[in-house]
Amino acid sequence: MIMKWWYGVGIVALLGAGFWIYKAVTVVPPGTRMEEQGREHVSPQEVAAFKYNSNPPTSGPHLPTWVKAGIYDTPQSEGELIHSLEHGYVIVSYNCNVHLSAVSRQLSVVRQVFAHEEEGSPSADLKDPTVATGSAVNESDACKALIQQLKELAQRKKLWKLIVVPRPQLDTTIALTAWTYIDKFDPPAGGFNTARIERFIDFHRDHGPEKTME
Repeated sequence: MIMKWWYGVGIVALLGAGFWIYKAVTVVPPGTRMEEQGREHVSPQEVAAFKYNSNPPTSGPHLPTWVKAGIYDTPQSEGELIHSLEHGYVIVSYNCNVHLSAVSRQLSVVRQVFAHEEEGSPSADLKDPTVATGSAVNESDACKALIQQLKELAQRKKLWKLIVVPRPQLDTTIALTAWTYIDKFDPPAGGFNTARIERFIDFHRDHGPEKTME
């Protein structure tokens, strides 16, 4: 009788494990899977010259330092953001249709120094990857509302391994990035896509190739 009881428990356990394995295998990860482009630590010049396969990048050569979790009002270093992704961070980048003319002077200087844009790296109509190029914050009421919604969402998620940051060279309103995954979109009129953003964060956060406490 005892053996039968334990046998029944074992069957239930196996069925339960099988369910979760099946779910893990069959659930489609949110976002688009990008080919990994490496994990090397390189110089700022090498970051600026590299041709990343997405905008923003989801992997590839990066700086030895990284951006810590937080809500930022100015763009952050490209090379450091990629390193954050390696640690399992999720980055929420946004661009409220800001015209790049506001930073064209800085960009032209970077072009002279790094001269890589003609090669067509989609991520890097770049700023210097070690220096922020100014605020991407538009003063319109719609943009202020979007930024506030992003801040509130990030705070609900406790800001653990989560970065919210403006990205002037972004070609959509919002881009969600994790290591080798990206989801880019424009929210619908009067909407915010809360569920879409939270699902990406919940699925991908802390799943980078390098396990860290922060």
